[in-house]
Amino acid sequence: MTIETTELQHWVAEALACKVEQLDWQPLAGDASFRRYFRCGHNGRRFIVALAPPATEKNHEFVHIARLLQQAEVKVPEVLAVEFERGFILQNDLGKILLADCLNSDTVDGWYYKAMLQLQQMLQVEPAELATLPLYNKDALALELSYFQTWFLEAMLGYRLTEADRAMLQQWFDVLLQSALAQPVVFVHRDYHCRNIMVCEDHSLATIDFQDALAGPITYDLVSLLRDCYVVWPDAQVTGWVADYWQLLAEQGLVDVELPMFQRWFDLMGLQRHIKVLGIFARLSIRDNKHGYLNDLPTVVNYVRRVARQQPEAEAFCHWFEAVVMPRVRKQSWGQAL
Repeated sequence: MTIETTELQHWVAEALACKVEQLDWQPLAGDASFRRYFRCGHNGRRFIVALAPPATEKNHEFVHIARLLQQAEVKVPEVLAVEFERGFILQNDLGKILLADCLNSDTVDGWYYKAMLQLQQMLQVEPAELATLPLYNKDALALELSYFQTWFLEAMLGYRLTEADRAMLQQWFDVLLQSALAQPVVFVHRDYHCRNIMVCEDHSLATIDFQDALAGPITYDLVSLLRDCYVVWPDAQVTGWVADYWQLLAEQGLVDVELPMFQRWFDLMGLQRHIKVLGIFARLSIRDNKHGYLNDLPTVVNYVRRVARQQPEAEAFCHWFEAVVMPRVRKQSWGQAL
C-alpha cells in the first residue's frame, strides 16, 4: 500500500469518525483517467472513495457539477467529504451494476428510454447555472478533431497529411462544426454512455464521470448513448430512439426543427465525436499506456465509415478514408479484421 493510499484511509476514517481498522477497503478497477477508486464499507454503509490527483483531475468541477445535477433532480453520487489539495473525495456508493451489464436485445428499449428520460432531466439545469460551465464552442470542437490527425493518423498509423488532405479535411470538418454550432445549447455530460450510467437497487439510473461537462449541442449526449463506443445496436433501432427523444424534446419546446433535421444533427454530431475518439483512444494507448481501448477502435472506425457514407458532403472524405486510412488500419493488430 502506498503512502498516499494510507493517508487516504486515515482521512476517510476521520470523516466517518471511526478507526482505520474498522474500514472494509477494496480497490476498484480504474478508468481512462489518472483517478483511482476504492469501495469502502463501515457500519453497514457503503462508500466510494476517489484518489484523484489535483494536478490532472477536475475535482472542483466534479463537485460543482454534482451540485448542479442534484438541483436538476438527476441522480448522481453525493459528495460527502472532499479535500481538494490532496484530491481525496468521499461519495456514497451507487452500487456495482453498470447499465452496460443490463443491456441485451430484450431489455435495451426499456433501459434506453430511462436513460433518455434522465438525459432530458439534465436539460433542466438552470440557465444561470449552465452559464457557469465552459462553452463547447468552435475552438473546443475543432481542437477535438485535431486529435484525429495528431494521435490517430500520425502517432498510430504513421501517416502525414498532404496539403490536399488538409484542405479536404478542413472542408469536411467545417460541415461538422457548423452543424454542431447550429444546435440549441444545453447541459452536455460529454461522456454519457453505458459504462457511465449506474443501475441502482430500485432500478433507477444514476450518472457518473461528469466532471468534463460543458454547455453545448443538444444531440451530443444522445449520440454518446445511442452510438456508444462499447456496444452497437442496429441502425433502424437507433433511428427509432432518435425519433423518440426528438418527440420528448419537442413536447417540451426544447427543439423547433423537424425530425429529419434533428436526425442530421445527430448523425453529424456522432461523426465529430467518433473522429475525435479515434484520436483519444490512440492517445490513451500511446501516451498513457492504456491499451484496452484499442479493442474498441474497430467499433469507432465502423461508425465513421458507415455514417459518413450517408452524408453527401462526406464523399471526398469517405474516398480518402477507404483509400488511404483503411490499408494502414488493417496493418494494426486491432484492425486486421476490418
